[in-house]
Amino acid sequence: MDKFLKIFKTIMKNKVILFIFSRYGTYFIHFINSLFIAVYLGPYYLGVWGFITLVTSYMNHLSFGVSDSVTAIISVKKDKDFYVQKVIGTALTMLIGLSVIAIILFSINAIFELDLGSKFNFSTYAPVVVLIGILGYFNTLFNHIFRVYGRLFEIAFSQTVFPILMLLAIVFFKNKDLLWAMVFANLLAFLLAFLMYVIKMPIKIRPIFIFDLFKTIQIKGWHLFVYNTSFYFIVISTRSFVSGFYSVEEFGYFTFAFSLANVMLLLLQSMAYLIYPKMLNRFAAAKNEQNAELLKKLRDAYVTTSHLLIHVAIIIFPLFLLLFPQYSPASEAFKLIALSVLLYTNSFGYSGLLIAKGFEKKIGKLSFTALVINLIAALVLIKVFEVPFTLVVLATMLSYFFYVFMLGRMGRKMLDLDTSFTKVIKDIYPLKLLIPYVFSLVLILFSVPDNYFIISLALFLILNLKVLLNLKSVVKSIIVNPDVINI
Repeated sequence: MDKFLKIFKTIMKNKVILFIFSRYGTYFIHFINSLFIAVYLGPYYLGVWGFITLVTSYMNHLSFGVSDSVTAIISVKKDKDFYVQKVIGTALTMLIGLSVIAIILFSINAIFELDLGSKFNFSTYAPVVVLIGILGYFNTLFNHIFRVYGRLFEIAFSQTVFPILMLLAIVFFKNKDLLWAMVFANLLAFLLAFLMYVIKMPIKIRPIFIFDLFKTIQIKGWHLFVYNTSFYFIVISTRSFVSGFYSVEEFGYFTFAFSLANVMLLLLQSMAYLIYPKMLNRFAAAKNEQNAELLKKLRDAYVTTSHLLIHVAIIIFPLFLLLFPQYSPASEAFKLIALSVLLYTNSFGYSGLLIAKGFEKKIGKLSFTALVINLIAALVLIKVFEVPFTLVVLATMLSYFFYVFMLGRMGRKMLDLDTSFTKVIKDIYPLKLLIPYVFSLVLILFSVPDNYFIISLALFLILNLKVLLNLKSVVKSIIVNPDVINI
């Protein structure tokens, strides 16, 4: 009993564990919200909501890499307060200019009655959506700043307020009224987070404009923008194709499947989010041998756990269809989206390493190439093969496979490791992960009954038992010593 109390007290003093627990609670609320939203909106209005979130995703990622650039700069310069203030102040001015451009573009759409999302009746929601997008520009920057300074409570608040407000909206509204309530809940959540960030800012900031810093932020930011935007547009463009070429209801099914598939990896993304700035700092300073060792340790834990979560998720998904039979057409889409999202986790660590070493331009070109592959493959699947909406995500899977392989090859070359095809495959797609992955993919494509997916999980557990057992020591280290997350 005393031992249990000691562990409990240690956990309660551990800000990393508390942050992860808060994120777990938030994701649980988000997961519950997704289910009730799907029921109370129905496929049609869920499709409309999916299009609204698609537009906000475009706005969020079309920020020209300002926030990412600021993160990369101040992560290694945060001890120089005056310089950091100037960097952030210049970034604020850049985001104000970007906000003005966004307002002008949405105004043009309204004035000239352009056909943006007409079948989703998007013009009705556009004024609120543009405000959400603009607040999102600043909140993303502030979020990155607070992350660099280790201010986890404020970050947790900003990420928690939205699902809580959404839950309240679900309780009091239904159907189209719920859709409007969700839109305004989104706006209120972003506004509250913005005010909290401004009040709690760990460093004095104000909008300024220093041309040299503008160039520094934009040059570095441009490459990060091409990298991040091209990468995220792989998924966003796939969603766009489904929204454009298929019915509103089918896009609703796709949105349902996409939301649930992403929830499964959110907890691990919390850990990656915490260590990212510190990982950049460590990679930038360490030698190749140290970086190779750190990469293996991080990748073994993160990638293996990601695969475990997705294999389990595929098995339990049919249970949700028993509760929500109206979304049974989303079953195949969920499994393929889950495997596609999972594929990207195999690149974990290498992107941070290359950014820390100044390879933003090269990985930007790589992610843009992967985006082009996705666009072409999706159009071929839709126009030439006329596939159902459930199979469009195969284009994303192909582009991710190319992207992850080439990123691993680039990273290994930078570390002076063997870059032959076989060595890269063994590193990026080790057989112990690849065999159960391919087995699940074959089962999906041949429409094998759901109960057979237990074989994939069994294969995974047998092949990865040693790594999974080693994770116990990693978890124990984080609980006992929160500084271990500082790698």
